Amino acid sequence: MKSTMMISAVVIAALGVTAVSASAKEGGKMRHMRGQMPSFEQLDTNGDGFITAEDLQAKAAERFAGIDANGDGVITKEELTAHAESQGNERMVKKLDRMISRMDANGDGQLSVDEMKPKTDRLAKMIEKLDTDGDGKISKAEFETAQAERKTKRSERKAEMFKKLDTNGDGTISQEEWDAAKEARGFKKRGDTQDN
Repeated sequence: MKSTMMISAVVIAALGVTAVSASAKEGGKMRHMRGQMPSFEQLDTNGDGFITAEDLQAKAAERFAGIDANGDGVITKEELTAHAESQGNERMVKKLDRMISRMDANGDGQLSVDEMKPKTDRLAKMIEKLDTDGDGKISKAEFETAQAERKTKRSERKAEMFKKLDTNGDGTISQEEWDAAKEARGFKKRGDTQDN
């Protein structure tokens, strides 16, 4: 069966920057990404009705240029921060140092086009997983099928999470249930100011 999470991976390849790239290294999960996923039409950069590796590379280059505020061919932490803040993504702002250090191959503290560029073999694998008819490209129908499968899986995960949090099974999550779940994951209880 084709992976239903691969639509996320295709979008990751298309964006190729910021927390999206970081999430790709975690299996294509988009749980930290804020904002909307690009549409089929946005990813089909040449308008031929299919998404190809070339379309995804073009989208990544477009996204890179949009973040590279001064047009010098590299993205700095400041540019990434400004972009993340403009998207309302405070979680990404907190993770920028780690993301830059992981992707910054030459250690100059900036990310170049080459450092941000999706790997061609990764793009090919992603397209292959979504390409149900084997023609080497993703049609709108294939894209929509993958989106629907992804949405179903996301709904199932949310329902399962809710079920785990609602320990007494009353259909609501009380403050106590929420605090217990946070404490189990290593977070402090609400109002707790003592260090553990």
